[in-house]
Amino acid sequence: MVTQIEDRQLEEYVKTHEIVVLDIFTTWCGPCTTQAAILTGLESEVDSKRVSIIKMDADQCPTTCQRFGVTAIPTVVLFKEGKVVTNHVGVWSKADLLREIEALL
Repeated sequence: MVTQIEDRQLEEYVKTHEIVVLDIFTTWCGPCTTQAAILTGLESEVDSKRVSIIKMDADQCPTTCQRFGVTAIPTVVLFKEGKVVTNHVGVWSKADLLREIEALL
């Protein structure tokens, strides 16, 4: 299940999960809806013990947006062992995202 978190939860979350896929979105963004569907479909294809998928509403999480220099949405940030590996702007295809995750495993 894709979990929605807030600014204050991000640091602890990425420190306690091996690989984290963070989707920064807004409720009014059409491409964000597409990205959300891709991430939901991705859940069944990744090892949920090693890969966590989370999302944050950009309108509710200004600190995170500033931290990652979010200027457009959706933005997907990949973390491995608490460190940013990739920051992708725009809709990220399921195949490309899966390839990036598999490279981290």
